[in-house]
Amino acid sequence: MGGAAISSPSLACAPPAAVPLNPRGRRASAAGHRSSPQLLLRSDIPAPAVLCRARSQSSSSSNVNFGRGDDADKLLEDLLKQHGEVVYSSGGSPSSAVEADDDAECLSFAVSLAKAASEIKAADIRVLCVKRLVYWTRFFIILTAFSNAQIDAISSKMRDIGEKQFSKVASGDTKPNSWTLLDFGDVVVHIFLPQQRAFYNLEEFYGNATPIELPSDTQRQ
Repeated sequence: MGGAAISSPSLACAPPAAVPLNPRGRRASAAGHRSSPQLLLRSDIPAPAVLCRARSQSSSSSNVNFGRGDDADKLLEDLLKQHGEVVYSSGGSPSSAVEADDDAECLSFAVSLAKAASEIKAADIRVLCVKRLVYWTRFFIILTAFSNAQIDAISSKMRDIGEKQFSKVASGDTKPNSWTLLDFGDVVVHIFLPQQRAFYNLEEFYGNATPIELPSDTQRQ
């Protein structure tokens, strides 16, 4: 497999004025931003932007089960079968063994963060494998919180787990917002208040991502 990046899905956007995003999904400055999907501003919602719909370019994905006691190697094998080859933005590809180890560690990290959010009563927690769709991360965690205090508690717990258990430090928002972003690199967390979760609908925007089925005790609606 070559080193060239695979282009992102084409986007269908309509007026009014478009606001470019940086690769992590937040607004970029007017100068020097990288080519990326665009969001549209809407006056009826006080949130930063509205996601345009991506045109589907591949077949729909199926769930990958992460039940209790599942063998991590088997889970990773199932995941890689669905994604095929690993996409690189530039340079040579690392060995498949190194890449598999990285995927396994990132998956373990993502599930640990999802479980932590569940312990703080987050709702509708989703883990999506997006590595075949974007070049800048492997997993999304999308969840709903119901107050700024809860968002702050979830963010603090996730940062603590990242630093102490996985040696990962998050960039992104340091104060709770209606859409709070924690960027751990290979895992990006999106914490929404209910109205913004429904409005932005990241699950539909990244509809070709592979859902990771979490243990039943993390599923709160």
